[in-house]
Amino acid sequence: MALSRRAQEFAAEIAQHDWSDAPYRIDRAGHSRASDSDSKRTEQVLTEKETDRVRTNVMWVVAQTLGYSDPNFDVYEFAEACGVNTITSRGAKDGGIAAGLRVSYGQYTRPGTWKFDPLTEVITTDTSDYYHATEKCDLFRRGYQGTPIRKFHPVEVPAKWKPCPCVKVDRA
Repeated sequence: MALSRRAQEFAAEIAQHDWSDAPYRIDRAGHSRASDSDSKRTEQVLTEKETDRVRTNVMWVVAQTLGYSDPNFDVYEFAEACGVNTITSRGAKDGGIAAGLRVSYGQYTRPGTWKFDPLTEVITTDTSDYYHATEKCDLFRRGYQGTPIRKFHPVEVPAKWKPCPCVKVDRA
């Protein structure tokens, strides 16, 4: 799935910024030590590993908001576009990328909080035994058989369906 225009623009800014001296100076967006004059260049520079950590943290902060607002958001695609490595040394997808976000069963917490928004809708299918908070729920994805998705207000779900654990996420 392609990134939204907004996500592409955020990723482009994160990727092209020189984070190697980020803790030591305040500079405009798009800073690059390569184009700094000698008078602006800092003596202190992060190691490559430290620079990657800063870039990854910036990516996660932006990804939290994008994931909350975009139901089609893919954190791995975004991280790659930001210049963050998403592959482990063994060549597998790095689970740490997704683990850096406040997400449960495919739902992101509201930006700036640890809280999930109250459910206004739940989903299920006629072939399912459960109803879910979102199509991103891993249990929904594993059991989905391509049948039409049915939507209900959480208090109007017929007794035929039981709540998935994703519905029981603390929503305070």
